[in-house]
Amino acid sequence: MNQRGFERARDCGIDEVGMVIVSTDTYNMKNQNVVTQESIDNWLSIAAEAKSAGIRTSVVIACSFGCPYEGEIDPEHIASIAEQVLKGKPDVLGLADSVGVAVPSQIKKTFSLIKELAPSIPLRTHLHNTRNTGLANAAAAVEAGVSIIDASTGGIGGCPFAPRATGNIPTDDLLYMLDRSGVETGVDLRQVVKTTDWLEEQLGRAVPAMVPKAGIFPENAEINMQ
Repeated sequence: MNQRGFERARDCGIDEVGMVIVSTDTYNMKNQNVVTQESIDNWLSIAAEAKSAGIRTSVVIACSFGCPYEGEIDPEHIASIAEQVLKGKPDVLGLADSVGVAVPSQIKKTFSLIKELAPSIPLRTHLHNTRNTGLANAAAAVEAGVSIIDASTGGIGGCPFAPRATGNIPTDDLLYMLDRSGVETGVDLRQVVKTTDWLEEQLGRAVPAMVPKAGIFPENAEINMQ
């Protein structure tokens, strides 16, 4: 989030750092105690140092599709932030639906603007399933050329600064959708489902993911017997 954080990470010998920049001043102040432009300026400074040290970088623009404090976010506003961020030459650029308000048309529109700015940069998205649109948004992101999708086992998680926020899209459900859509991920869905079963035991409660409950089609009989 800032220079001090980067220095600590660098001194630990890491080979990649990630920076978060929130699209609105109100949320950015709550999350990072600075306005958005100051985070952008911090990123540009960190980017230069990281490149000199041979460290890969990624940047995520949070609240890219809506903010709980400032409301609707214009895709052109996200593009203007991305234009500044790209001056630091990140290895990956991401857009986050931090509070789970996006719909597929927003995803496609906003990412299309990013693709116009930087056609070759790998794109990432970070989606929450607060309003049950997360998987639809992930499918739209893939169609828009996004190759990195954040998810959480079982769909756990949330955000202390996002009122009533739920977790990220479930890794289990995302993998099922991608597998059935012919998108190769290299991740074994069956092992993720087993991990979710273990996670529920540790938490002592059910998690949001649907695939562990219903089973993997057409392997549901095998999975349910394990």
